[in-house]
Amino acid sequence: MIGRNDSCPCGSGKKYKKCCEKKQDNLDKVLESEVMGLQVEMMRFAYEKFASELETVSSKYLHKFSLDEMKEEAFNELLHLWYMFTVKRDNGLTIVEEFAAVQEGKFSRPQVKEWAESWQKAYPSVYKVGNVRGETYTMEDFFTKEKEKVTYIGREDSLSKNELVIGMFVPFKQAKVVFMSTFERGVLEAIRLEEKLAEEFAKVEIDSAYIRAEFPELAGKMVEFELSEEDVQQLPVQDEAQERVLDLFTEGAKKRGYPKRFFEFASMLWSIYCMKESPMIRNEQNYAAALIYFLDTHFMKEQQETQKALAEEFGISAGSVSSTFRKLDEVLQPVIQTFEEDIEAALEGAS
Repeated sequence: MIGRNDSCPCGSGKKYKKCCEKKQDNLDKVLESEVMGLQVEMMRFAYEKFASELETVSSKYLHKFSLDEMKEEAFNELLHLWYMFTVKRDNGLTIVEEFAAVQEGKFSRPQVKEWAESWQKAYPSVYKVGNVRGETYTMEDFFTKEKEKVTYIGREDSLSKNELVIGMFVPFKQAKVVFMSTFERGVLEAIRLEEKLAEEFAKVEIDSAYIRAEFPELAGKMVEFELSEEDVQQLPVQDEAQERVLDLFTEGAKKRGYPKRFFEFASMLWSIYCMKESPMIRNEQNYAAALIYFLDTHFMKEQQETQKALAEEFGISAGSVSSTFRKLDEVLQPVIQTFEEDIEAALEGAS
């Protein structure tokens, strides 16, 4: 990889950042514009020529699931993508394959033609967010466990580790990009969906062929799912060390006058962290202090204590509180975003 301060490989004698890096940025923007343009052209082709077929697909599946307006719109688009890319019509071609055949020789540049050809093999599925590095995500197929490197074009907010993404990725440069849009489920929803679907499909061998054939049913279950009160509250810790962390946290939290309802959310958050990370706990005090600091940071700002004070109270170092807090924060940030209103209501009700 070329450093910004390295000599430019073009031989100009200038630093890369003052020479071809700017040209590369411009080229990247052109390619991004063209890749999005190709997606729009494919969708326009499908809706102009095969609208009745797509409407039939919608009427076949939408009624099977209980969806609000937003979810119905998202599921409908996923259905159309699935039909366009995977269902062979009477002529033996998918809609996308027919698009590529009709457009043969009309593409703006060879690269765009290559995209159109490579995308014909794509199909939608369900993915779990793995590693996040800058704008690049490692996505693991929820069913086959195959991994993909994915970037988003023009996305302002970021995904969090362990969220679920329902949609389709297509080749672009060194990674893949989202085709049109995706539907996403938060971390807690992902936990419950994994539990429910693992049980439901325990005896089913799910491969790419199965996903292609059954995607409407799989995606429908994912989109329809709603968290219940039981889903939120009944999240057990996994071992004695994790239980001791919760006991230590409870002792410290009672001294601080946390409201009773708030304890339930704290227990839920700790359970989610344990289920997702399976931490090897050698010092329960580290996690108890970090959990208090995490909750103070996000919800109890008026009485927030310093890491140093918590370290002294629990007999540990301030560095331990800081490092453990960062671990908690990485995993639990998207969860508290989901339940922020409920947690704040619990605090207001106690005041």
